[in-house]
Amino acid sequence: MDQWQLLLERFLRNECTDSENKIVFHALREGLIDDELRHVIELAMNDQEMAAYIDCMEPVSDNLLKNIRLRINQSEEEPVNRRLVIPEWLKIAAAVAITLTMSWMVFHRKAPDNPMPETAITTIRVPAGQTVNLTLSDGSNVWLNARSTLKYPGIFTGNRRELFLEGEGFFDVSENPEKPFVVHAAGYEIQALGTQFNVEAYESRYGFSASLLKGSIQISDTTNTYESIVLQPNTMARRQEGQLIAEDITDFDHYRWREGIICFDKMPFHVLMTTFEKCYGIKIVVENKNLNHYAPTGKFRKSDGIDYALRVLQRNFRFRFERDEEKHIIYIK
Repeated sequence: MDQWQLLLERFLRNECTDSENKIVFHALREGLIDDELRHVIELAMNDQEMAAYIDCMEPVSDNLLKNIRLRINQSEEEPVNRRLVIPEWLKIAAAVAITLTMSWMVFHRKAPDNPMPETAITTIRVPAGQTVNLTLSDGSNVWLNARSTLKYPGIFTGNRRELFLEGEGFFDVSENPEKPFVVHAAGYEIQALGTQFNVEAYESRYGFSASLLKGSIQISDTTNTYESIVLQPNTMARRQEGQLIAEDITDFDHYRWREGIICFDKMPFHVLMTTFEKCYGIKIVVENKNLNHYAPTGKFRKSDGIDYALRVLQRNFRFRFERDEEKHIIYIK
């Protein structure tokens, strides 16, 4: 493994020194890093956030410039300004880890002489087609589904462990009766002491649901009448006409998204397409009305991609699909 790969591994694990961080971001700013890595950075951060960080960078010293050249050049024959080619494993990790690293560095630069306060907030954004697993400071495990965003403190302070979710997440919570674990999502508070539960709270068109696999959780509506409901294991609550409705979980395969698998059992075609929309970040318009009666069963690996999934579905029911790349829409005819 060359020096660049080692440096980037350290960078993604938040182990770089300030000087090493400057090297990586100078390479990014000067176009020394290939377009694919820049692309995953843009997936993880919006343009305003990236520009804000780059604009606040201190000038890079001559010594650091020499260090950059030494790290980029693996031999005297290679030009100083060669572009860094990122291996595939790193592109996947970068989509999430760079958001974490850059959030830390922005905060650190604002107060370089002070230790980072315990209330510093980290934001993780998961690009389409990927899932992420992370461990929080209290030992709780979190899985995030594609196109999800989680905001949480580096260290939990106060009398509650609070997180903010947009999208879908699965939480395996470490027990601490004195400090409840609270997830804020889509106007609801999901509170647990020690439990395993799944929350789905994408944008409003996809609705809200919370499912309990172990322990106990209380769900409170903070936007209306503070209606609350307590779930027992193997039950779920979903929003229906503005109310929380509790029901038994009938299909546990749904939660295999943590393994990168999309499972469906006699799922109406239009519902499956909604799942694909959430997963792959693309709009799907079903124009073939005959598909209203099609309820397929099966499973796909998320990494197979939506084109592969649609081609497999075509084996059992006749339809064709077309992409509008400009509008980012798939039409099913």
